[in-house]
Amino acid sequence: MSFPSHPRTDAELNSPELRFLTALWDTWQALTTVGEARLRTRHGLDLRSFIALSYLQSGPQQPADLARELGVPRYEISRVLSALDALGAVTRERGGTDGRGVIVHITPAGRERWATALQTVRALTGPPLAHLGTRQQLTLIQTLQGVAHAARQQPQHTQEPTP
Repeated sequence: MSFPSHPRTDAELNSPELRFLTALWDTWQALTTVGEARLRTRHGLDLRSFIALSYLQSGPQQPADLARELGVPRYEISRVLSALDALGAVTRERGGTDGRGVIVHITPAGRERWATALQTVRALTGPPLAHLGTRQQLTLIQTLQGVAHAARQQPQHTQEPTP
């Protein structure tokens, strides 16, 4: 591996791509470091479990659908669901035409756990968002959702540009 012998230019260091990733990283670190700890100690949840319960609020789902929504492998959603099952937050039952499929249901206890955890999440994310107006908040959310969608549409093995 060879390293460039010249220092990086301002254009490289201030590129939109690097600034975007840095801002995303800083935001993620600032929110999840405290957020994960609060969710765990107050509600027995990690962020993935909380988000999985959020998706289940709309009704029963198959684990594969949850994995796709969360952008994680199926084995990871299996771990999340096992932890939620142990907490009594979800149940899993055989379903489908041949009985091999699994359907995940949120329990009343899971709905209550999610509702109280949502208050913790709001208390954590509300203050940083408060300096934005409602329209700016919606624009930020829609923009990030658009970037996430575009990123998921990229081929898995893209070639890096040659310098």
